[in-house]
Amino acid sequence: MIDAPAQALESADAKTIVDALWSNWPIVVTLRAADIGMVSPDRMTDFIRNFQDLSDAGLISYEAFVVGPGGPQVVDATLTARGRALLSTRIHPPMMPHQLAS
Repeated sequence: MIDAPAQALESADAKTIVDALWSNWPIVVTLRAADIGMVSPDRMTDFIRNFQDLSDAGLISYEAFVVGPGGPQVVDATLTARGRALLSTRIHPPMMPHQLAS
């Protein structure tokens, strides 16, 4: 049996995307390929593929995926509960989310 969520996290690019979302959780973010250093056309394609793989595995969700002259961007992206659960078992020590209010 293939563990799709774990398999989606195998690439360094996927880990970079997930780290960017984890560091902002629980706040949703608009993430651009350039924000994580994926600026060449080939790297932008990798960005799109990795976001699709992470979404298909149920680890992230987003409101919209836009590809335009400025490159691809994912609007209102965040980690799902499944994504946070999987990450909490893989990150040592676990990262604490930002506190919204005191």
